[in-house]
Amino acid sequence: MHAEWLIFRLRDSANVANPIDRIESQIERFVEGALGKLLGVQFSPALVAAQLSRAMGEGIRRTEDGKPFVPDQYALTLNPDDAEAILDQAPHLQDSFSQGLLQVARDCDYLVFREPIVTIAVDPTLRPKEVRVVAWHSTSPLEFTQAMQSEPKTNPGVLPKGAYLIVNGDRHFPLDRPVVNIGRRLDNQLIIDDPRISRTHSQIRAREGRFEVFDLGSSAGTVINGRQIKHHVLQSGDVINLAGNRLVYGEDPGGPPDETPAYSPPFPPRPSGDQRTRVTPKKKKQQE
Repeated sequence: MHAEWLIFRLRDSANVANPIDRIESQIERFVEGALGKLLGVQFSPALVAAQLSRAMGEGIRRTEDGKPFVPDQYALTLNPDDAEAILDQAPHLQDSFSQGLLQVARDCDYLVFREPIVTIAVDPTLRPKEVRVVAWHSTSPLEFTQAMQSEPKTNPGVLPKGAYLIVNGDRHFPLDRPVVNIGRRLDNQLIIDDPRISRTHSQIRAREGRFEVFDLGSSAGTVINGRQIKHHVLQSGDVINLAGNRLVYGEDPGGPPDETPAYSPPFPPRPSGDQRTRVTPKKKKQQE
């Protein structure tokens, strides 16, 4: 089994209250802290906390020996304008929510298979300020029990050595940071100048010593090896297709192949210096 895991054995829960009520009081604290700092975003922290706590509480399952464990995958779906407003001001909000949910699990005496993953997705059918949260497990109770009996193999905070993307076959993009946002907007780290690409299309994130790719509710979707995904743990040789733009993931301690020169942005960097690369597909003009 290749799944990495984190198991948290937690304090004895002598006073057992309604699971959802207990979780909600904990979640509301970190949601207020995260959303209260955003300017012009009128979300109710209580509403977001209620949705997250309900998803976590209703998703509680038990291992074969009866120990409760909570979901480790969460999708927070918003109206597109709301999602853009939040991510503009807090691009690392997903990581903050992941850490907050992990702390809630610890404080409420639940096991969790791995550090929770939170993805912000968009749905144009949702009204402004409306929130929908779905949670699920990445493993079955049997797999969870087997993982508890194994030695941990996690390596948090470490990037895979020599990881890179080959973009459209003729340039390479080194994955030398823990989070790489991909899309059409100029504040992404990998900018793809293609009208078929969403403004914030997908994200590659380092987690437990491996890179994972997430679709961010894009209109064209994220396809890995011919299969549309929402989340995928990358392995060397995986082919990521974003609206016809082909990114091949590789790992080599010596770095990307010499025959593919590195991308460099064709415009002066913004004061933040955070954007890295702009990609213009060769066939774009013909398609238009």
